[in-house]
Amino acid sequence: MLKVFGFVRRHPRLTHDEYRAAHVGYHNSFGRRLNGIRGYLLNVASNTAIESAIGEALNHRLSWGAPDYFDEQWDGWGQLMFDTLEDYLSARAPARDYPGPNGLQDDPMVAKVGGDFDDLYAGSPFQFHVDEHIVKTVRRPERKLFKLVQFFKRKNDLPPELFRAYLTGRYATLAASMPGLRGMTINIRTPIDVMSGFFATDAEGFTPAGIKRREKFYESWDGMGELWFDAHDQFVSARDHGKLADDLLALESTLFAGNFYREVDETVAVLPKRDPAPDFYHR
Repeated sequence: MLKVFGFVRRHPRLTHDEYRAAHVGYHNSFGRRLNGIRGYLLNVASNTAIESAIGEALNHRLSWGAPDYFDEQWDGWGQLMFDTLEDYLSARAPARDYPGPNGLQDDPMVAKVGGDFDDLYAGSPFQFHVDEHIVKTVRRPERKLFKLVQFFKRKNDLPPELFRAYLTGRYATLAASMPGLRGMTINIRTPIDVMSGFFATDAEGFTPAGIKRREKFYESWDGMGELWFDAHDQFVSARDHGKLADDLLALESTLFAGNFYREVDETVAVLPKRDPAPDFYHR
């Protein structure tokens, strides 16, 4: 399974709510129809500060290394899942799923993913591949969950392979035991190029300014954890006191040069399907 994240910053003329409505509504209506897509989630930064969700004292205890400019660089990110890199790179083609008088016909707007990039975003998305480790499979009810994203940066003295082993081993095992945890996934950014061949060669993301903007964003973190709870107070209860909370914090202090949290609002456009695809049309 290929998993790609695309972080975006909203167009300056859009408010937070206008951006969210446009992304969830118009843009997602085309993104979910990309050819061969196996999963599509949108995460929009909450308009509530993280301190309001988990408390200023706990946030101060659990977080370090977040740059002052971090929240100015993004407003949301999409998660795209495909079976292979080839499927992902060929996804932006007219989709033969548009109803016409003679049956299904090609819809060229799918190839443009709605064609709203210049109206929705301030510059190109930061698109990158992640190595996914499912700590606990999330089971979503028919209501909004409290979702946190945990940005973390590896300590320089830890080799990447050892860091991943500790992160997906002991740390994941401890985190999975948090009471109230509905689901958790760890995503580690890789150097695989998933922008070339997906975006036009003249896109802003390939300009010197676009590359500099993207690298500045990446230098603060190496990976992300996604955590789901029914409500914020379950996370607070799990991490505020007790042996589990102390053990997790001690391990985080050993592994991470930076570690900080943000709340996001999640929209599931295509429920992830990680099993092999059937030999017939599926969406």
